[in-house]
Amino acid sequence: MIDKYLAGEPFPVTGTDWETRDGTGVRDYVHVGDLARAHIHAVKHFDRILPAGRGGYLPVNLGSGTGTTVLELIKAFETVTGKPLAYELVGPRPGDIAGAYAEITRATQLLGWTPELSIEQGIADALTWMERRPLMLSGDS
Repeated sequence: MIDKYLAGEPFPVTGTDWETRDGTGVRDYVHVGDLARAHIHAVKHFDRILPAGRGGYLPVNLGSGTGTTVLELIKAFETVTGKPLAYELVGPRPGDIAGAYAEITRATQLLGWTPELSIEQGIADALTWMERRPLMLSGDS
């Protein structure tokens, strides 16, 4: 979405007749800062979650826990930028599904983690990162 926005090209909304709140696909968008915080919680609680001798592993899903439709994401993007986002409605991609988002109960129970940052904050931070990326790639600061 950001790449299309920066290039001045319309963002393709793939699929518009799903059985969702607005017909567009539901996806799970979570701030990278929230993901980092969850990993820190996992390291801090590792010995309690996987006691010595238990072995194996324990999958823990991370995400928003609610899901956002593509049109809701576009609206959030427009709120952050203060500008309309050009988009085009197109058919679903092969193999697409109506939606998916994480079940985060285990993360909450075992890690004491829930996402704290909004989708708007994630968009704002991603835009800031994209603006700084050419400087990071060139080694300038």
